[in-house]
Amino acid sequence: MTTPTTRVRLHGGRNTHAAQPDGSTAIFTTCGHITCPEDHWLPADEPVTCPACKRAIAKETGR
Repeated sequence: MTTPTTRVRLHGGRNTHAAQPDGSTAIFTTCGHITCPEDHWLPADEPVTCPACKRAIAKETGR
């Protein structure tokens, strides 16, 4: 597994999710999916394409 960043594409998925690695073994995406070693960690500047993650980010930032 590569070093977790703030963007991840889940194994077999198409969307890029936002995630907040906190050093624990279980890392959840913003929309609630749990990551696994087969997932693809992407650069932090990769755009989020998951609709649920986008809604959660917008709600959190007040947009």
